[in-house]
Amino acid sequence: MKRIFASLAAVVLLSAGPAIAQGWGDSFSPGQARDAVRDGKTVPLSRIFQMLKRDYGGYQLGADLVSKRGGGAEYHIDWMTGDGRKMRFVVDAQSGSITDRRGA
Repeated sequence: MKRIFASLAAVVLLSAGPAIAQGWGDSFSPGQARDAVRDGKTVPLSRIFQMLKRDYGGYQLGADLVSKRGGGAEYHIDWMTGDGRKMRFVVDAQSGSITDRRGA
């Protein structure tokens, strides 16, 4: 039993490092994201979606609120444009401005 527990603990510890290094450890939970909007620290995601829909057409494929290095937060949004292009937007969560855009 101790060997199984030790093996399981080793696997968890070894997999946590790469996950954090890849940025998976810095996502906000749904509750944290709601609190940030309620407290006025972030723009509601629905407002960002309205802006993207107006400017690019299409619809949202996925979205995450993540911590930025040096403080603050940003949205990472995967978007399908009205003409069928898949894009990734990085949006400053406090101002709502697009800081990076990638895709065809």
